[in-house]
Amino acid sequence: MNNIIKTFNIGDRINIFIALLLLTLSLAFALSSVFSDFWIYADSLTRNGTISENNQINSGLFHGVRQIDWSFGPKRNHFSVFDEIRIGVSFIDKHIWFGILLSTGLGLLWNLTGIFVALRNATLYNNDPKNERTALGPLGICLWSVLSAVAYGFCVLLFHYQFLTKIRHNVLLPEENDAGFSSENCIHYGFSFILMIAAFLSQKCTFLLVFFTLRGKSVKVKKCEKEKSDNNIFIY
Repeated sequence: MNNIIKTFNIGDRINIFIALLLLTLSLAFALSSVFSDFWIYADSLTRNGTISENNQINSGLFHGVRQIDWSFGPKRNHFSVFDEIRIGVSFIDKHIWFGILLSTGLGLLWNLTGIFVALRNATLYNNDPKNERTALGPLGICLWSVLSAVAYGFCVLLFHYQFLTKIRHNVLLPEENDAGFSSENCIHYGFSFILMIAAFLSQKCTFLLVFFTLRGKSVKVKKCEKEKSDNNIFIY
């Protein structure tokens, strides 16, 4: 029986270590997403109904680039999303932008907490059931991964909503629209947005892995206790 329990502990520890890797991967995805400038992109725009491939746009949550061909060759302009929000010409609503940053920040905080808890359990894991039911035990990994997944998921939903309602229709400045340029139906999701989705999915996988690990261990512990009880009855 002791050998069986020991085998279970080795398996649990491996699963916790895998959860640690998933949490670290999720953090890497989220940070790469936040600090890259390809949440949206366009390989071409239209001017007076004609497609022009010399015009390109890409933007992240903080900075972006517009390359506009004014008939004298393409000109690249780097811009700050915050500055455009401040003067009222941004392609993203300030409240939604703040909500995206807030949810992402909370997700990163909970992600880091989950990594700390997973690291603690990967190195100090023991058989005490009381430790499993705290925010610093294996159950805590589930808690922090769920909170982080909710935050990342909310960020994705907010940006997706803004994309459908505003971004895909126009990301250009008023003077560019007045000159006949249009980004209508030319904007696409960039790899930075996909990275945030990947961060969300990594957190989801972490939760499922640890949840089923704890569930399986609980079933095995109950089975061992029942066998022990049956043996005691047989002895008497």
